[in-house]
Amino acid sequence: MNSLATASAPTTAPLPSISVSGSTPDYCARAMVLWPRLERGRLARIRHDPIRVAALVSRRTTLSSAAILELLGVSSEESDMTTRDQ
Repeated sequence: MNSLATASAPTTAPLPSISVSGSTPDYCARAMVLWPRLERGRLARIRHDPIRVAALVSRRTTLSSAAILELLGVSSEESDMTTRDQ
C-alpha cells in the first residue's frame, strides 16, 4: 500500500462555490464561457437579453438561434415568450 495515499483523501477536487446574484441569469457570462472570443463591448451593451446575445453569437457559429438559446440556459417557455413579443 502506498504510504502517501490515505483512505480519507478525496478522489476529486471540490467544486468552487458559485454565488448567484439576483434572479436574472447572466447570459453574457455564459456566452463568454462558451464563446471566449466574443466582443466584450457588444456583450456589455446587450446585458441580460438572451435574444440579442443569440443574435451576436449566431454571427460567429453555424448553430441555430434555438440551439444557442438552449446552450445559454434559456428555458423553452422564456424563449417562446420573447419570440412572440417581437
